[in-house]
Amino acid sequence: VSEHTKVFLFSETLAQADAFSLQNMDLFRNYVRQCGIYGKGTDLGAALQKLCDLPDKVLNQSTTLLILSDTKTIDHNAAIAAVEQAKRLCGKVLWLNPIPQYMWKYSRSIRIYENLCPMVCCNTLQSLAQACKKLIL
Repeated sequence: VSEHTKVFLFSETLAQADAFSLQNMDLFRNYVRQCGIYGKGTDLGAALQKLCDLPDKVLNQSTTLLILSDTKTIDHNAAIAAVEQAKRLCGKVLWLNPIPQYMWKYSRSIRIYENLCPMVCCNTLQSLAQACKKLIL
């Protein structure tokens, strides 16, 4: 995390968060509950579209977009279109999936999104370290 890092949380909508203050787990939990996204469904397409449309061009060729999601969303067609748009805008898109990789073959949505961008399992500290290595390469 650097001073240039931007963090966004999403469910049905998008909320920008302060990366430095959210390094504390209690502050993170409180922020998620207070920002209005906690307990809602996930509309990945709408959230990513809002991110793509932000006026200050958050997504550009120097951006690495990390999507941390289990791929469950209420509108897969909109999500697919938004991921494709984000890929055009960003230098790199990497999907961090908290579902254990051995279960991916049972999920149609995971198979869809792993064909759109690199997807790595991220459900343990070891898998997070492996995801970070993949980011560097």
